[in-house]
Amino acid sequence: MKKEQEFYRERTVGLLTNFQLLELSLKMYIGKSYDFIHALVGDRIHFDFSIEDVENYPLERLLNTFVKLNDNKELHKRLNKLRNQRNYIAHEALIITIGNNPNMDTLHEKAREFFELEDELSDCLKVLVAEFEKLHMKYVANA
Repeated sequence: MKKEQEFYRERTVGLLTNFQLLELSLKMYIGKSYDFIHALVGDRIHFDFSIEDVENYPLERLLNTFVKLNDNKELHKRLNKLRNQRNYIAHEALIITIGNNPNMDTLHEKAREFFELEDELSDCLKVLVAEFEKLHMKYVANA
């Protein structure tokens, strides 16, 4: 495998890992939100949602659920912009690394795009963690 192909493949795998971390973080936020809601409503109304309900949700469904539980509109916009890029990374990006004669123009173009995507994904993860910390503080304060 050419050096450029290997570099591209490693960057793609890194992005896939970060998208998995994003999905896990969303699941944890949603699960903690459900715990918080359950604690607040107690026995007054039946509420049987839990993290187990979202464990197998794809990113799109996680985002649709997250926006119902979180009021950070700017984060919602940023996360929604990542949907198509995540689908490309998950379903198409590694095809370029297959074979002996990859399209080097595409490889270089996508590698440049991936630098920006890495930064945006990393920033979104940081904001999501901060949102989770805020939720946790509200949960602890009201427990």
